[in-house]
Amino acid sequence: MTASLAPLLLTLLRSRSDSIRARWQARLNASGGNYLRGLTPQTELSAEMQALLDGLAQALASGSESFDSDPSHPLSAALRSASQVRVARGFTPEESITFVLACKESLIEELHADTALRATGLAATLHVERLLDRCVLVLASSFVAAREDIIRRQSESLREVSTPVITLWDSILLLPLVGVVDSVRAQQISERLLEAIAASESEVTLIDVTGVPVMDTSVARHILKTVAAAEMLGTRVILTGISPSTAQTMVKLGIDMSGVPTRGSLKAGMALALQLTGRRIAAA
Repeated sequence: MTASLAPLLLTLLRSRSDSIRARWQARLNASGGNYLRGLTPQTELSAEMQALLDGLAQALASGSESFDSDPSHPLSAALRSASQVRVARGFTPEESITFVLACKESLIEELHADTALRATGLAATLHVERLLDRCVLVLASSFVAAREDIIRRQSESLREVSTPVITLWDSILLLPLVGVVDSVRAQQISERLLEAIAASESEVTLIDVTGVPVMDTSVARHILKTVAAAEMLGTRVILTGISPSTAQTMVKLGIDMSGVPTRGSLKAGMALALQLTGRRIAAA
């Protein structure tokens, strides 16, 4: 970019910001989707637009425009903030990128209408396009990172919710398993169960596998390890919820559960747990 072009573009950004934002807003509204539904309040959207324009102005004023390699640069910060907001509010990647593309088109329109820049129209247009295309890349990368972070935190929350340890009776615990049991979740299951056993000093623990869709050697191995660790803490483990088809599959796979008391239903497992603890339910 020539030395004379930077001040002209900077002047355009600062003197025509209201017009740029008006064109920008019109393009976002025309794009429909979440912009038309107003998921982002107008005052907040205007602030995002101004932050992006201010960041562009600082990039032009510095001369280096190395904002994409500097996370602390105001332009990078504005793009990251815009992407994080859109991920949290359910915008699609295309709608998020439209935020920057609409800015680029609005800037170029204002540039072509500016008499001072008309003589350098091609050079100015190419430079604005290159600068805003780099903004698209930064926003897209930030959008992906923000969405992956949300997915990771949601997965962690789901694991927490899907692995409850319930006190059924004095000294009797229940761990209902639901969903796929992989190595990561198996570790979490074991930790949560052992902590509950140690805290409650339970005599019997029921592990119900009714909600486990696939009982293969990997799942069985994880369960057996958890059972062994639990029994080292002095509790007796009963495995419940094994269906006839699951039992046949386990026999075919050669999975040995002979060391663990098993029952077909949680009701039967509870009856055995009461028996092992010297209790019984009597009619009033």
